Amino acid sequence: MSAETGATEEATASASTTSIRRPAALALGLAVAWTAVEFAVRRGATPPLADATGSGVGATGVVFVVGFPLVAALVAWVGLRAGVAPADWGYDRSLRGVAAAVAGLVAYFVVLLGAAAVLSVTGTDGGTGAAAGALDAAVGAAPTWALVAFFLGNGVVVPLAEELAWRGVIQTALTEAYGPAVAVVVTAALFVAKHLVVDLSAEPLRVVSLVALALVFGVLRARYGTTSSTVAHLLANGLATGSLVVAAL
Repeated sequence: MSAETGATEEATASASTTSIRRPAALALGLAVAWTAVEFAVRRGATPPLADATGSGVGATGVVFVVGFPLVAALVAWVGLRAGVAPADWGYDRSLRGVAAAVAGLVAYFVVLLGAAAVLSVTGTDGGTGAAAGALDAAVGAAPTWALVAFFLGNGVVVPLAEELAWRGVIQTALTEAYGPAVAVVVTAALFVAKHLVVDLSAEPLRVVSLVALALVFGVLRARYGTTSSTVAHLLANGLATGSLVVAAL
């Protein structure tokens, strides 16, 4: 690919085709709103649904499948009213973008393994053992319908919805306000903060994982578009969720 073609591709992936009204305020407001809504829905809807269905894993999957697209649609609608048009979301089809997504995910796993090794050598507790054990136990005891719902929710729907909202709308607005480099970093920080608030936890290895993934997704969005970051997100969540589900079958 020539330098001119690469520059054109990056500009297409990063830049808005329209003028966004108050882009910085829009991005921050949407990030805070998403965090608040997700926290309220997951904490408020999941427990009673788990009681009704008899499966916390299944309830979580249903909340993901139903709730996340609704929140993403709301973010997209607010963004549209503020000037973030669908053409700005960055869903460009590119084999180079797909290849970059795979490479980005490989880089993420390298960083994660390195971080785990450092924590092990220094004797620092990564903090994921108990949480991972509890999740493994819950998934292992879940009925088949719950496993299907959980995989569809966490492995497929969540990445699609989050990429539309966070990279397609929020990062696009921040790019107009501050440029692509700052937009990548700020979007990543907000995305990580959202997960920490919703999860009510901040284990060291979990934080490293979130930061690495958020930066990979952001760079892919800036360089190749939201299709690329979505592919990477689908692969990351699909592999993680799929491994749990397969082990439980």
